[in-house]
Parts: sequence; structure tokens; C-alpha cells
Amino acid sequence: MAARWRFWCVSVTMAVALLIVCDVPSASAQRKKEMVLSEKVSQLMEWTNKRPVIRMNGDKFRRLVKAPPRNYSVIVMFTALQLHRQCVVCKQADEEFQILANSWRYSSAFTNRIFFAMVDFDEGSDVFQMFQVF
Repeated sequence: MAARWRFWCVSVTMAVALLIVCDVPSASAQRKKEMVLSEKVSQLMEWTNKRPVIRMNGDKFRRLVKAPPRNYSVIVMFTALQLHRQCVVCKQADEEFQILANSWRYSSAFTNRIFFAMVDFDEGSDVFQMFQVF
């Protein structure tokens, strides 16, 4: 009997813990989430209107690429463009990536669902570490 009571207490405690952890978002929380999404898209659009490729550091990458909510895609080029890195291939790839992003920006198919971004090693080495790209 005592074992059954203990099992019941543990089961109820776990069920309450699951209800707390799996809290269903309210309508106001959903609106707040959508507002955050619209703010993210607006910020990305503003940057894209200035430059076809958005330069990102670790903080921008985590906030705009990794963190939900997100209803858009980001094509990210990891590079090392600083002169002291002496990466000739990085410079060539950057030129092509800029052409691609610029072509997309002025394309009739342009939408606010695809963005081009770049993470330079010297500005976002933590992102390189996150993906184990050295």
C-alpha cells in the first residue's frame, strides 16, 4: 500500500512538473512572438536595402539566424576577409557571393523570406566554433 501511495505521489508530482514546463502560450504570448518575428524581418529588410549581404557577428547570428521564431531563410557565408588572414579564396568567394546576393535583391522574385549574410572569422569566431569550422 505504501509503495502504491509513493508511486501515485511521484506520478502526480511529475504530471504537475510537466504542466508547468509544457505551458501552452496564451494569445498575448503568440502576438508578442509574432511581433518579435516582424521586428526581425523588418531589421533584416532594412539592412538588405543598404547592402545585399548582411554582416553578422555572433550576437546577430544567434538572434536572427538561430533563435526562433523564424519564417525566413538565411544563406550564410563563413569567411576570413581580413588582410592578415591572407585568404585569397575567401576574397574570390566574397565577390561571387556579393554578385549572387545583389542579383537576388534586384530580382523580380525577391521576397522577405530569403536573406544573405556573412560571418567573418574576426567578427564572429564564436559562430565558427559553434559549427566547428576552423
